[in-house]
Amino acid sequence: MAEVLHVLKGATMPYGPKGRYRSAIAAKKPVSGPVTVTRNGITGDEQGNKVRHGGTEQALHQYPFEHYATWCAERPELAPHFSVPGAFGENISSTGMTEATVCVGDIYRCGTALLQVSRTRHPCWKLNVRFGDPRMSRRVQDSGRFGWYYRVLEEGAIAAGNPFVLDERPNPDWPISRLLHALFHDPLNYALLEQLAALPQLSYMSKNHVLKRLATRTLEDWTERMETPPDA
Repeated sequence: MAEVLHVLKGATMPYGPKGRYRSAIAAKKPVSGPVTVTRNGITGDEQGNKVRHGGTEQALHQYPFEHYATWCAERPELAPHFSVPGAFGENISSTGMTEATVCVGDIYRCGTALLQVSRTRHPCWKLNVRFGDPRMSRRVQDSGRFGWYYRVLEEGAIAAGNPFVLDERPNPDWPISRLLHALFHDPLNYALLEQLAALPQLSYMSKNHVLKRLATRTLEDWTERMETPPDA
């Protein structure tokens, strides 16, 4: 059964070797009891960059706890980071769901909230700092172990132990794993991009990337997103 293992939230703090940025990625901690989920996410949860994180299209980030064992096996030197949930700054640590079984636009009842899968994560340099590995954002992108984001269709409360009950699956041909392939591993496959552009449930942020690629026939520069800035 797919269920919530932990619900996590955290406040922003100075981030990076020089502390010139702010982030809550290293501050997400499990909370006890039900938490209120609004259109903008968990009450009391924060994001350092409101342009690229948070908001209604990225209200909650879910990450499968099953991936932690795989990361430990691949990168044993990073095992201390995977001793408890929250290593990737996720809001929901779950069991029984992965990128292969969750589809774009899926609607789930969880607790009293109704959630819809809106997009995948786009790994950024903050993962490099989080794990002390300058290639961690690239490793996550290559791995296919991203997690996914929800928009909140009905506000409510969620808690550890709540099951995920699938209410609707409008795009069974578009699991998150296929979305990842189209966005990151075959990014100029125009036939796939045209199919993505036609998905009404896909976040406008992801759709903007798709439409720009179709319009320009070029891939956007990933350097700023993935490489730790020198002033960090």
